[in-house]
Amino acid sequence: MLQKLRRKKEVYGEQSLARCTIFRWFQCYEAGRVNIKDLPSPGQAHVVTDSPTILAVDELVRQNRRITTGEIAVELSISKGTVHHMIHKKLGYGKVCAQWVPKHLSENQKTARMGVCLTKQFLH
Repeated sequence: MLQKLRRKKEVYGEQSLARCTIFRWFQCYEAGRVNIKDLPSPGQAHVVTDSPTILAVDELVRQNRRITTGEIAVELSISKGTVHHMIHKKLGYGKVCAQWVPKHLSENQKTARMGVCLTKQFLH
C-alpha cells in the first residue's frame, strides 16, 4: 500500500490526498460505513432545465425562428444538448424548412393551414 501511495504522490504531487485521509476512508469502507454508489461521480455538472431558462429559450425562438441550437447555447451559456432537449421535449418545437414551429397546432391553425394548402393545389 505504501508503494502505491508513493506512486500516487509522484503522479499527482501536491494535488494528491493526504495519506491519513486515504487510510481513514479505507477504514470506513472496510467497516461498511461508506457506500461507493453514494459518492459523487466525476464529470460535467448537470444544468437544471428550470422555468426561467426554458422561457428564455422560448423567447429566443419566437424572436428568430431561424436561430440555431448553437446560437441559443452561446447566448444563454448552456450546452447545445440542453438547448436541444428544451426545444424538443419541453417546448414541443420541431424544425420545418429551417424554422422552429410548434408540433401541436391549435384547431384554428389547422384550419388555416388546410385553407392555404387547398388554395395552392387549385392554383397549380
